[in-house]
Amino acid sequence: MVHPRVLDAMRRPLIGHLDPAFLSLLTDTQRLLRWLFQTENPLTIAVSGTGSAAMEAAIVNLVEPGNRVIVGINGVFGERLCHMIQRCGGLPIRLESPWGQPISLEKLEECLRASAPVKAVAIVHAETSTGVCQPLDTFGPLCHQYGALSIVDAVTSLAGIPVNVDEWEID
Repeated sequence: MVHPRVLDAMRRPLIGHLDPAFLSLLTDTQRLLRWLFQTENPLTIAVSGTGSAAMEAAIVNLVEPGNRVIVGINGVFGERLCHMIQRCGGLPIRLESPWGQPISLEKLEECLRASAPVKAVAIVHAETSTGVCQPLDTFGPLCHQYGALSIVDAVTSLAGIPVNVDEWEID
């Protein structure tokens, strides 16, 4: 059952994207998102859509035809990242781990060394299909050591477990 207060809010006219009230709401939302993501990045924004839409937005804005991207695959959503990269004309480099097990950061470093140069490394923080949580505390620095961006799918982990974007150097 939808609470009457929510129903009342849904009956109100929409606020246009150039309305000062919208801009104020957007500023407040960005401030709260920065707290949630544990980042100071002023470009933190909300994406109106599903979690997969947000990941696709990240991929299509970063991956160009011919870009090599290492993808950690240990469940359904790692596979989905591969498909997104391919649709952009990127070249996914599959780094697989058995479903239900995290991607080994040692194997990631081996893959980065063997595959350089790569544009990015894409990995799922909490793989919904298996429940595995990927340790990320050294992920970003490792990617940056090899000149790669770090892309993290935190759709199911965000707000459930810490996602420390700045501390973990996640792009």
